[in-house]
Amino acid sequence: MERNDHDHCLDLIDRLNDYLDGELSAASRAELEEHLRQCPECQELLASLQQTVDWLHHLDDLPPPLPPALEDRLIHQMRQQMQFRQH
Repeated sequence: MERNDHDHCLDLIDRLNDYLDGELSAASRAELEEHLRQCPECQELLASLQQTVDWLHHLDDLPPPLPPALEDRLIHQMRQQMQFRQH
């Protein structure tokens, strides 16, 4: 990649979040999409950013993890109940 291309990539990287959020003007979006068609490095970066954004949006769907001590106590109690039922 030539230095000029590298500078262009750096300029466009700053706009990737706005691109994913649909906040770019039509002209800026067209310029970025044209660059993405020709630049595998930026395509890869955009895919990674999209995956991260998708993952972050799904964090709210997951319950928070249990504190380790509570999880250990629950597992211990379940094992005791299973042993009691087996006898």
